[in-house]
Amino acid sequence: MITITRILDCEQYLQNVEAVVFDLDDTLFSEKDYVCSGYRAVAAGFPQVENMALKLWIAFLQRKPAIDAVLETEGLATEENKEKALQLYRSHMPQIALYPGVKQLLQRLARQKKLGLITDGRPEGQRAKIQALGIANLFRKIIVTDELGGPAYRKPNEMAFLLMQQVLDVSFENMVYIGDNRKKDFIAPQTLGMQVIYFKNQDGLYAG
Repeated sequence: MITITRILDCEQYLQNVEAVVFDLDDTLFSEKDYVCSGYRAVAAGFPQVENMALKLWIAFLQRKPAIDAVLETEGLATEENKEKALQLYRSHMPQIALYPGVKQLLQRLARQKKLGLITDGRPEGQRAKIQALGIANLFRKIIVTDELGGPAYRKPNEMAFLLMQQVLDVSFENMVYIGDNRKKDFIAPQTLGMQVIYFKNQDGLYAG
């Protein structure tokens, strides 16, 4: 396993592979930015709560179930309000951006390699992220693992990697997977014989 601390540094390790498959969250952009974007969307739906987005973020940093905690504190913890807040969060069009230089990196690699993307999460949220980032056309195949049959297909399940290998038509030995979560990202690709690059993202949700 190769470890990098800047996502742009992956490029120097890709000369001898034919296909590069990326994770999405905290690999190509900051997942914290998505969380903050979602909290702003929730706050817009509850104008009666002062500084709600900030309160949600503070609760998140305290590792609380942020929406439930803030609604409870504000005396708004009805099932209707919880469902409303969750829908606002999950369905919003995120205000997020790629890490600096990533768009250019992907464009360069797309001219030389076969690119893929494998990401976990609710399909509507992950597809909204991809749309907001404007990167769909840079990948030959994008797999949101839940779309394969639900959360059971999230990493470390091998199915997404098997499908990606079939689509890209490259041997596993000539593929590399780049991700940020050591607990789940690399189990399947290493088992299948892929090369892996660990982006040790100090600003990520899974830093450390």
